[in-house]
Amino acid sequence: MSTPTTDSPARIRRIYDGHAGLYADSLVSEAAALLDAYLATAEQHGLDRKAADEEGWLALSAAEAISRKYSRPKTERTSAELSQLVRELNTALTAEGLEVVPTQIRMGTGVAPLPGGPTWGMNGGLAIALYSDSGWHLMANVARTTVHTIHAPDNADGAREVAQLVHRVLRGDVADPFRRNR
Repeated sequence: MSTPTTDSPARIRRIYDGHAGLYADSLVSEAAALLDAYLATAEQHGLDRKAADEEGWLALSAAEAISRKYSRPKTERTSAELSQLVRELNTALTAEGLEVVPTQIRMGTGVAPLPGGPTWGMNGGLAIALYSDSGWHLMANVARTTVHTIHAPDNADGAREVAQLVHRVLRGDVADPFRRNR
């Protein structure tokens, strides 16, 4: 696969920033590489790169294709696989300096709010859940909440990226996924 151009990651990030979910940096890189491959193919067919994606459909296609790849597993995970991923997530959250707390969310891991950061619900924290037939999910650490998909690989590297994203949300470094009119 070709090396992403400087512009492709920025274009992919703008697309993902307009969606309700959260996207791991590795997905941005992968989608940017796919976009560059699309543009290289367009060049092979005699199209100028700018003209080939003037309307942004190739960038959108690359972004959507990669996000769908990580929205749910190819096969259902076993309870042992889920437990391993939750352990990896807890380790990654702790490595990020975050406090893992109890949650009533099934298959969830609670995370305490950070001093000075945004808060949600009664206790202010967040929860991350992962199920046998879906990807990562972010929600307020309360019984009834809005759920946002975190598009990230379902492995140890993905767990680290999820922990980094959650840390950025808790610090207020990324747009609040729970805010209306995001």
